[in-house]
Amino acid sequence: MFRYLIFGKGRSGRAASLLLSKRGIPHRLVDDGDPLWRSELRKAQTVVVSPGIPPRHAVFKLASLLKKELIGETELAYRFWRGSVVAVTGTDGKSTATRLAYLVLSSTLPSVFEGGNTGVPFSELVAKGGSGLAVLEVSSFQGYTLRFFRPQAGAFLNFAPDHLDWHTDLDDYLRGKYRIFHRQRPGDLLILNGSDERVLETPSAARKVLFDHPAGEVRIRPDGRVYLGDLLLFEGRKVKLKGAHNLRNAAVAAVLGLEFGVPLKRIREVLYSFEGLPYRLQYLGRFAGARFYNDSKSTTPNALRAALEAVEGPVVLVFGGKDKGADFSPLRGLFKRKVWRALAFGENAPKLKETFGDLVEVKVLKNLEEVFGELRKLPLEGKTVLFSPGAASFDLYSSYAERGEHFNRLVEEFFGRPSRGGGT
Repeated sequence: MFRYLIFGKGRSGRAASLLLSKRGIPHRLVDDGDPLWRSELRKAQTVVVSPGIPPRHAVFKLASLLKKELIGETELAYRFWRGSVVAVTGTDGKSTATRLAYLVLSSTLPSVFEGGNTGVPFSELVAKGGSGLAVLEVSSFQGYTLRFFRPQAGAFLNFAPDHLDWHTDLDDYLRGKYRIFHRQRPGDLLILNGSDERVLETPSAARKVLFDHPAGEVRIRPDGRVYLGDLLLFEGRKVKLKGAHNLRNAAVAAVLGLEFGVPLKRIREVLYSFEGLPYRLQYLGRFAGARFYNDSKSTTPNALRAALEAVEGPVVLVFGGKDKGADFSPLRGLFKRKVWRALAFGENAPKLKETFGDLVEVKVLKNLEEVFGELRKLPLEGKTVLFSPGAASFDLYSSYAERGEHFNRLVEEFFGRPSRGGGT
């Protein structure tokens, strides 16, 4: 008999194993490639699953049948953490908001760490230290297996259909988000997107601060100034990130900073200097007279919407990827206003052509190499070339980062160095 069986040998599983090894706790690390994992599970007290393992997998069913506790890697790490937690979730924008919050908090406070769904598992942070302030991006996959996890502060940025290839339905996806905050206490803080009733209904006892709501404490004025009540948080025109969605991300980071005692002057310095994460509406420069943006992190129609709203038209849109069952039809009005030509590639390209082909010319292509062959034929002067897939990368790439890196390489290969010119 041993205490833990860790299912999944990816980075999260390996980090959980490292944490338990450093604590001297007996465990096994297995995956589908281990033929005896079922018999190993019978010997364990608690099963720890990696976030990529969906609930339909046999490990969930067997653990339930044998009445074994089943948790995720984030929950495991939390049980060994001796500090506070800030949790950021949402369908889109999590990584940028998490990074901004981390930069704001670490600018003043000691022992601040960033991790979670951003790439550094929580267990890895705990294995290295075990105390401080952890700023975590938390996905619905991770939320699904939480039990005692309690963030002292958090933010639920937005909610839109996604991950329906993992969750049984939209309500199941939402429950994964809700579980992140359900153990918060009245002295905790939760920042919510007030424009979405589903987000507003997040079950939490925490003190709530709303943005995008008529009675919300956080207000973004038409001139771009962002207020918390009567307090000017920052001026949007000084923020280098493009788009209204990024002003919201910055506002979340500012409110979290104030909550933990970061001086407003320092908060503004961080927000005004941050140039963004790679592949998130990243401006590459001017090529053939057109502005090029790499938004490979766009993996949902909602993210595609934010990108289209943020850039200037007319737009040559490059989009497409793995079909997760998402509905793109709500973007038709925006498409008609902003998109001049669309180049669709990947698994869902035919679906995208069917959705938008009556509004603009949509060309279906096999891969990005073919996309760039078409781009080079188009009159791009004065246009914006926006690479915002609106879909996952796993049909052709191992990650959105690999997809984004490939796009950047092809820009250089087909168009050379950028000419002078700003991206605003």
